[in-house]
Amino acid sequence: MATDHTHGHAHKSPLTLYIGNKNYSSWSMRPWLVLRKSELPFEERIIQLDVPGYKDKLLALTDAGTVPVLQIGDQFLPDSLAISDWLSQAVPNLWP
Repeated sequence: MATDHTHGHAHKSPLTLYIGNKNYSSWSMRPWLVLRKSELPFEERIIQLDVPGYKDKLLALTDAGTVPVLQIGDQFLPDSLAISDWLSQAVPNLWP
């Protein structure tokens, strides 16, 4: 499942956030909230963590095999704190 958060931009966003269900994965919710606050356009891809084969999908993105993962162009950044840190550097004044 993909959700587009490009805020009306016509082009494809260079950012894609791979997450689990935000209702069950607070680790996924954290970078999603920071991305929304940043107002950067991004695509959200939900990986269903309760279906067979989900681990293979995750391992294709990162060696850690966990969500969240932020795809920045052709690079993949795992871990909610690392994603939030990258965003704080990419978006001036993101943090109060």
